Parts: sequence; C-alpha cells; structure tokens
Amino acid sequence: MKKILTTMLVVLLFASFTPEEPPKKVCIKSIENKIEVGVLTNNRNLVFGFKNILLENLQELNYDVTDSEKDADYVVKVELLYFDVMETNSGFSVFHKSENETILRVKGYLYDKNGKKLKESISSGKSSEISMSTLIISEGGSINQTSVSNVIKKSSETLFLNLFKK
Repeated sequence: MKKILTTMLVVLLFASFTPEEPPKKVCIKSIENKIEVGVLTNNRNLVFGFKNILLENLQELNYDVTDSEKDADYVVKVELLYFDVMETNSGFSVFHKSENETILRVKGYLYDKNGKKLKESISSGKSSEISMSTLIISEGGSINQTSVSNVIKKSSETLFLNLFKK
C-alpha cells in the first residue's frame, strides 16, 4: 500500500513541474482588400483597422505577436473578400422598423515558419443594428462604426479559431 501511495505521490510531483508550452509567435504577413463592390473597395483604412483587431484577437487567444517572419512560428495572410450592409425596412402607417446587418467575409492562410501552407479558412461575421420609430426616417443604409468593429472582431476570432484548431 505504501509503494502505491509513494508512486502516486512521485508521479503527481513530476506532473506538477512539467513546463507549460510557451505561447506560439505569430506574424501577420499581409492583409489584402479584395472587396470588388461597394464603398469599401480598395479602402486602406479598413485594412489598418482590421489589422489592429487581428492583433488584439491573437493576444486574447494567448499568441505572441511579432513583426518579423523570421522570429514567428506561424505566419498569417488575410484577404478581405466581402463587406456590405444589407438593409431591411418595414413600415405600417407611422410605425417604421429598419434593420441593418453588416456582413464581412474574410479568407485566411496559415503558414509555418518555413513558408509551407498549413491551412486556409473562410470566415463570415455579421453584426445587426435594429432601429424602430414612429416617424419615417431614412437612414440610407450607411455603415455604423460599432457594427464594423463588432463584425471584424467576430469574423477574425472565428478565422483564428479555424486556422489554429488541430
């Protein structure tokens, strides 16, 4: 009985001292705006904002971020494929309901440090904004900054989870 307890204690002691795997270093190689229709075609501001949110998501997922491909364990390339607002309006007499759904579709590629493509994934994100009023007010379907931030965060988080899951 003592041998079993001693063996279990030794195993638990060694198991508690096993080092955790250090966080993997990730480099965002490039973000390309490949949106072909709409006001965000070739919009560089969208690319910069998207990169900042990608970096935040990587850090939240416990990855170290590096600017150098040489220091990185993984390299990520992202393409923005589609970004638009779908507007739905309904009304009855003086009551009006408007729903704007911001949609973003991105494609990501995961490479190892030697440049070998490991995986690719397409991710879509949606963010809805609903407004109701008793007066008919035209919003024009413009893109709301909060919806943009939400949809970028959702789609990039889904993209990383798909790319890095084993």
